[in-house]
Amino acid sequence: MIHHRQLKYRTVTLVLCLVCFSVSPYQSAASVFAEADVILFHIKEYATWEDVVSYSEIASDLKLSSRIVDHHFLNDRNAFFDREGRRKFNVLILPGGEPYRWFEKMTGTGITCDGVKNILDFVSSGGSVIAVCICSPSMFSTRQVWINPNLPQAKRGEWKKTNTFPGAFQHFCGVHAFKGTLRGPQESNRPYPKTRFLPIRMNPEHEIVKDAGLPPVIHQLVVGGGSILPDEGQPLEVVGWFPNDTPAIGVVPYGKGRIIMSNPHPNITGQRADYWREKVTTAHASRWGWTSNMIEDGKVELRKDKDPDGPGPDLALSRAMLSYAYKKAAQSKDP
Repeated sequence: MIHHRQLKYRTVTLVLCLVCFSVSPYQSAASVFAEADVILFHIKEYATWEDVVSYSEIASDLKLSSRIVDHHFLNDRNAFFDREGRRKFNVLILPGGEPYRWFEKMTGTGITCDGVKNILDFVSSGGSVIAVCICSPSMFSTRQVWINPNLPQAKRGEWKKTNTFPGAFQHFCGVHAFKGTLRGPQESNRPYPKTRFLPIRMNPEHEIVKDAGLPPVIHQLVVGGGSILPDEGQPLEVVGWFPNDTPAIGVVPYGKGRIIMSNPHPNITGQRADYWREKVTTAHASRWGWTSNMIEDGKVELRKDKDPDGPGPDLALSRAMLSYAYKKAAQSKDP
């Protein structure tokens, strides 16, 4: 039986950055708790595989070991900490997807509140999280504002709608790590799931930007990408801004650790980006109520909207974010 509050949450529907179109090669039960530098979360059908596989490749480029895991890993404290309370890994990457479907209280299987506690304790102890799209960052936030119809509204063609609801950790478990709002999609990306390469203005004073030697502006792939809007008193280190001058990428301190919120997808580039955008603009757009005419218009827009500066700067930024996340976690002292 679905609780009324859960049913309401299903109705408003958290943002979907992309339906997964592949099946992930999860680690076997024997190796699921093997130590690695980077842990990548994925759940079949409801998380963006392109985010997972691209960051796995980036980790390999940086000579970092990685593992792909599902909710069973997140729910087990022994996966995060040894008997002395020391972290077993340094970076957790959470992709885009349908995060409301990642939770046991919604679907009957998935992340539990024990899993949420494990994630927050991991960060508080000095670990780093890279949270991608509006989806994963919004889980940590107090609230999300979705300037778009939810799924039922979209299917009815009600395109001028705005929905506000709590972040997933807040909704399901009554906790959050970021006092603020994730608000999206961007003006140019409505109605969802329109994809665009947006010019993201980089912050030349931030360590990530300095270390990577990035240009002032990088065109990055954006779908549901939300603006990161902190409440008064909530710290946020801005790494880059959307064209409307709201934060697009930022670092949120939590305890001794960090949550890197990357609302664009600089990790998805080249042919992978072309494939991903095509899927979003056809099958996924149809699921979100787009008419055949809207889909055809979207295909035309895709052909016109190319990445002006190519994959180089995007990958440099993604490598810099992962390198920063790993370095900061490795430098922190475990309990």
